[in-house]
Amino acid sequence: MEMENILNKQELEKVDKLNLQADEVRKTDAVLALELSKKAIDSAQSIEYTQGLAKANLNAGICCRLTSNFEAALQYYDEALRLYKEIDDRKGTSRTLNSIANVYLNLSNFPTAIEYFDECIYILEKIGDIDFLATVLSNRGLAYQSYGDFSTALKNYLQSLSIYVSEKKNIPYFLYNNIGIVYLEIENYYTALKYFNCALKIEETDGKILEESYTLANIGRTYIYMEDYSNAVTYLSEAMIIMKKYGDRQAESQVFSNLGKAYMKLRCHPEANKFLNRALKYYREIGDKSSVAHTLCELGELYFEFNDYKASRGYFNESLTMSIEMKDDINEVRTYMGLARLYIKFIDIDRAHHYLSKAIELAEKRQSYKELGRIYKLLYLGYKAVGKSTTAKKYLEKYNECFNKLMQFEEDNCLKTFTANHDFKATNNNINVPSNNLHSKTSDKKAASKKQVA
Repeated sequence: MEMENILNKQELEKVDKLNLQADEVRKTDAVLALELSKKAIDSAQSIEYTQGLAKANLNAGICCRLTSNFEAALQYYDEALRLYKEIDDRKGTSRTLNSIANVYLNLSNFPTAIEYFDECIYILEKIGDIDFLATVLSNRGLAYQSYGDFSTALKNYLQSLSIYVSEKKNIPYFLYNNIGIVYLEIENYYTALKYFNCALKIEETDGKILEESYTLANIGRTYIYMEDYSNAVTYLSEAMIIMKKYGDRQAESQVFSNLGKAYMKLRCHPEANKFLNRALKYYREIGDKSSVAHTLCELGELYFEFNDYKASRGYFNESLTMSIEMKDDINEVRTYMGLARLYIKFIDIDRAHHYLSKAIELAEKRQSYKELGRIYKLLYLGYKAVGKSTTAKKYLEKYNECFNKLMQFEEDNCLKTFTANHDFKATNNNINVPSNNLHSKTSDKKAASKKQVA
């Protein structure tokens, strides 16, 4: 009996060691970490070690998510969740729920992601796990933000910030990134860059190379909006080098998409077309249907810019069909706006108004003032083009109302005070172009313009 106990203990320790190795290795090699997790699963199953088996499945799911194999990730996570609930391990359950939510966030299924984050937060509040609660609040904020609800997003970020401040802990890089994206979305680009560069400095110090690539991509995307396309291409190219090395296909696809936008603005049609089609190919391979619809819409915009209106309408219609089938409100709105631009070009204001009315209904449902502002601006330009000045003025006023509401978010959520009191001295002046050796440094988060913790 004593010998049997020793053997059982050795088998348990073997599983625990494999899980620990997988935890450490996945920071630099997700493929190897997955192999270690599979070995841990086999060993844990053979001795009926439920705790170790749950952890191994969770690890395997994280590895699959890091390599953009979302279907496999969800299968591993579902098994981990079942096992953790079976043994009433609420800490393990909360980590798994957060991980599942992150997959749905990656797949742009924001309502489902929010549901899992809500369940996770409920458990964390019950067990008093304040530290992880701060992380999950930041993740949930990103889901609301991606869904167009900036007000709720900022409330989540400020709740997360208050925990870090009250616990006297350093603010983590991913929260800086997420707040930076808020400023990017409300078109306060210089403040966005301050936050992104704060995140980048922490990632460089901590050797989180993969996370650096996500932040570099965020900076590149910001430069696109600032119409500094040369800097955008530089940052996005650096991000892509790192992502290729680590096999993060979804993040790489997002960079291809943004490079396509940058080259489109530079009037380089062949390069823009190449990068957007590469993004489309990768998104289809990893099963990210929402991003497929988004990229089809971007191709519609590309062909619109280069006056191929037949091809443009074809891409918009394909995107719209996919978006409606998936009940993807965000891409549906984006595509309605693309089609409206097309019809405004040909002075068909009635058809444009038809599409934009549908877009307004969907954007209002999510209280997405940024989308509403863009829709009203299109209506203003359309009615102005056909000489209906009174109607055009009405939509210009609506556009200004939406813009003011976006600016008010900062005031209402006290974020402006936090920004004003924060020390940006290390990063707020000259924003340097990254050197070519960034990818040689060493780094479970996701993606270019998305940040969350597994």
